[in-house]
Amino acid sequence: MNAASQSTQPRPAEARYDRVTIALHWTVVVFVIGLYAAAIIWGELPRGTPARKLLQALHISFGLLFIVVLAVRVYWRLFRRPHLPGVGSSAQRLAAAVAQNALYLMLVAQAVIGVCWRIAQQEPLAFFWLFELPEPLIFSKATGKLLGVTHEYLGHAIIIVASLHALAAIYHHFVLKDGLMRRMLPSAAARD
Repeated sequence: MNAASQSTQPRPAEARYDRVTIALHWTVVVFVIGLYAAAIIWGELPRGTPARKLLQALHISFGLLFIVVLAVRVYWRLFRRPHLPGVGSSAQRLAAAVAQNALYLMLVAQAVIGVCWRIAQQEPLAFFWLFELPEPLIFSKATGKLLGVTHEYLGHAIIIVASLHALAAIYHHFVLKDGLMRRMLPSAAARD
């Protein structure tokens, strides 16, 4: 490889993800933060109040929408997203892979558990007051309680792991200055 072709090749951290990957990443971030915030807020409101019921209904509707977005995100990651070269030491790459895969697994589990919990509560899975999905009686009350507790604690775990993921990206950007975070930023932000 000659010097001219080497200068046109991006360094590993300068390679960027495609627009679809970036859009799906940030859409998932917004969903996770919004769904978590709604649950935290309604947990502080008295039971049966209109505001609490509204937040719960929105959480369910956006949760169902999130399942579709997450399915597209998982499909895109497995079958369509370009593979970019790793950055950092082998330990850093391993930690990043573990954190990212753990996030995917937790998000999928959270979506499944959330739907199962709603079914166990014998409450409708209503989608923005447009339609309701049938809720078969397939879970006992004890299973419903377990699903609820699991859904709550898994939500906290997702926020913790996602925060560590974000802190690692910030560390790469501001301390290591290796350009890694620019891979997932929208193009205008990546240039700044």
